[in-house]
Amino acid sequence: MRVGSSAAEKGAFPERVGSAFRMLMEIRMLITALSMLLLPHEQLTTPVVFALMISMVLLSWGMARTWRVVAPLIAAHPSLYTLDMFLSFAVLSVGGIAGPYFLSTVATATVAGLLYRWPGMLFVASLQILVYYVTYILTASQAGGMTFQSLLGQPLYYPLAGFAGVALRRLLDDYAAKDAALRQAQVLAAAAQERARLAREMHDSLAKTLRGIALAASALPLWASRDQTRAALEAEQIATAAAVASHEARDLLTELRDDAVTRSLHEALRETADRWAEETGIAVTCDLDARVEPELRMRHEAVAILREVLTNVERHAKADSVKVRLVKEQDDLLLTIVDDGAGFRPRQLTELAREGHYGLIGLHERAQRVGGTVTVSSRPGEGTTVSVRLPVDVSGDVRLAEVS
Repeated sequence: MRVGSSAAEKGAFPERVGSAFRMLMEIRMLITALSMLLLPHEQLTTPVVFALMISMVLLSWGMARTWRVVAPLIAAHPSLYTLDMFLSFAVLSVGGIAGPYFLSTVATATVAGLLYRWPGMLFVASLQILVYYVTYILTASQAGGMTFQSLLGQPLYYPLAGFAGVALRRLLDDYAAKDAALRQAQVLAAAAQERARLAREMHDSLAKTLRGIALAASALPLWASRDQTRAALEAEQIATAAAVASHEARDLLTELRDDAVTRSLHEALRETADRWAEETGIAVTCDLDARVEPELRMRHEAVAILREVLTNVERHAKADSVKVRLVKEQDDLLLTIVDDGAGFRPRQLTELAREGHYGLIGLHERAQRVGGTVTVSSRPGEGTTVSVRLPVDVSGDVRLAEVS
């Protein structure tokens, strides 16, 4: 029988299905524990009964605690689940089918429906019914006579409980499919927004820079014939502008290749930091909260800001190590990048813009797009700290912090 193979073949085990499995194991553990309180004293003091029921409580507790490992394993290997089923019926055979422990065996069919859907559930429920009647025959003296409840009523609980497990799995699968579709729609929307943004940036930054270079270059022959000093200055400014244009073009191409919107924020940040550390040889330590997961547009900007900060560290800081930290503070996402480099004396953004230094300005503009702020703190010889604060829900006026 390969009723559990589909779960393994489709990739990672669904998180929500595993959580439901854990909940059912916890319910079975509680039912078994309560059953021990309801059993007659003479049965509970029997060593075999007590040992079996304690074993079932501990087994249910262990499976609930280790569900990330156990649930996928049982889904892939149904034979393991039949062992669990026979253990439950061992207790039932000792305590009797009329005892309170019967209810805990019903959870077995529910879990089968959850893990194996219809084929596996019907197989397990049929096997449970068969074993139930075998147990009924063996414990006929304890059953207190044949009744409709013991003969037909109780066995019907197994397929009914299994149907509940199948229905629960269907709901979880439908929810996962809708969640995946929503995520894909968000990715497509974010990609469309990003293409539009890159087009605007290309027009506002790269195109203007190239136009300025073209105008300056067209006037250079005139200055060369009239004023050699002015011509040399113009040539130097053209070279600087060309370097800026090259940097802008490289950034735009990097963003076109970036796929950060398809991954979790902490994964994208760690991959960016690890790749940069490998390329530069500068040690990077990451402390990233995996629970922080903003919307796609903010995720992209956060990754782009980290990339830009690390580029500045490589070019100017002369640092030996960098620390990257991501946490959630109240309603904000806080990304902090700290280096132990040379540091610098902060200057006003307008002054940096006049001199053609657009790195810090770009950080502020990126944060500004999603309603966030950037604070840069540094002193000569004391390293630099860049703090990026982004709101979880983008709303309200956009704020732009000064470099401090």
